[in-house]
Amino acid sequence: MIAYNQLNKLDFCELFDKLEYVLEIYMIRFLVFSDLHYDDVEDGDKRIDNILANARSRQLDFIVSLGDLCKPVAANRKVLEKFNSLGVPFYPVIGNHETDESDLSAITEFYSLSAPYYSVLHGNYKLIFMNTCYLTENGTEKAYYKRNFKHSSSVYPIVPMDEISWLQDELNDGMKCIIFSHHSFVNEFPKRGVSNKLVMQELFRENSVLLCLNGHDHGDSFACVDGISYMTINSANYAWLGTQIASSKTLTEKYSCLQGMLQFTQAMSAYIEIDDHEIRIFGEEGSYLSVTPDDIELHDYKWNGVSIKPRISSHRIRLKAVD
Repeated sequence: MIAYNQLNKLDFCELFDKLEYVLEIYMIRFLVFSDLHYDDVEDGDKRIDNILANARSRQLDFIVSLGDLCKPVAANRKVLEKFNSLGVPFYPVIGNHETDESDLSAITEFYSLSAPYYSVLHGNYKLIFMNTCYLTENGTEKAYYKRNFKHSSSVYPIVPMDEISWLQDELNDGMKCIIFSHHSFVNEFPKRGVSNKLVMQELFRENSVLLCLNGHDHGDSFACVDGISYMTINSANYAWLGTQIASSKTLTEKYSCLQGMLQFTQAMSAYIEIDDHEIRIFGEEGSYLSVTPDDIELHDYKWNGVSIKPRISSHRIRLKAVD
């Protein structure tokens, strides 16, 4: 404790620098985005530039893709090079569309991962990157591959037992954890959130999980369950509304050329700060490029259990004090 009569003797610039250093030790800062779908559109490079511009305007510890980044093929290594050019770690999560034409070994090789799920330590925090792209069929757990989850007897998505066992071990050390996944652990809409979500929520509740971030739903959502914050990060590309367009002959005739994609004007991403006291999520406000949900008669801007407004919402979450 510094006595009041000593303050005048201190260099306040030096004191500020010391305080800033202490804050940096106990804070992590990162950028997160999801569902870029680089290969689906003509302006994929422009959208990467949008994300990189946001990243370069911040002082980051790392950047995260929550899945469905691009096809894991040699021609797309340039995508990884762009994100690696930031000079901070780039952590990918596997999404369902990475598995459309590639098996797990090809995907992990593309991303230079030793396993499809993994953890990383950053200061006082543990980052846990999960793979939720699994199904169970007639009692057998399988990884997604070539849309095998579409079989009528499949239950998907799930977190398989081997990964749950691994996760239990990861959580046992008492470190404060942030969970990154492609699929949601709270979305109740059929086939969107993981099927064994209640098992996962209990596991998170019993341990030091602060925040769960996911993509996949191409929408914006935030929920607090048992004191844990769960957020769906909107797509960096589009809202997918193919079944809504196909529900009407008129809409199909008018909008089939969109292939179900209602593009946003630019790629959105979220900047997040976490310290001992709170989580600060700085989202973005966007817009639709041309066709909007109103045009296809979806006036409530809700789809698959989430909001499809062109935005990533901002939040400030106070954390409970730990003795």
